Amino acid sequence: MNLRRYNLVLLLLGVALGAALAVLLAREPSGDEETEQGSAPYAEVERAATAEVQAFLGIDHELVDEQAQTVLDGATGDFEEQYAAQLDSLKQSARAQESTAVATVLEVGISEIDRASATVLVAADTEVTSKSTAGEPRTVPWRIQLQLVEQDGRWLTSGLRFVG
Repeated sequence: MNLRRYNLVLLLLGVALGAALAVLLAREPSGDEETEQGSAPYAEVERAATAEVQAFLGIDHELVDEQAQTVLDGATGDFEEQYAAQLDSLKQSARAQESTAVATVLEVGISEIDRASATVLVAADTEVTSKSTAGEPRTVPWRIQLQLVEQDGRWLTSGLRFVG
């Protein structure tokens, strides 16, 4: 290939590369980019999921009424109904066993999110003491999947299940 052809090929490649770069830089951001990690919806969902898991797993037999209300304040739909239906049993058991559990959220991962809903995976540990542990702390690991929905500017838990 002679020098003239070589320069022409380089010029055409440079123009093509420049055009491709211009298209990439000038394109409109898609709606999906609004939900990239670090954006406001992600942060709000992570905060809501963390708060709900800490409230759900945390128990103090002397404060169980207040703690249950905190869980209900972050709940909606099926989860709210199921939790409310089990409250009397939960309170009775916590008081009878003199249970305490301090929840620590280790990791939060959002697997799906859009403007109105999110699926979140949470890894947490609880340090539990009760009559059944003879007052000795015991660490219990938890892996939880939450379904959150946006309602009136708040992210609420509509579903919660234990996984893994």
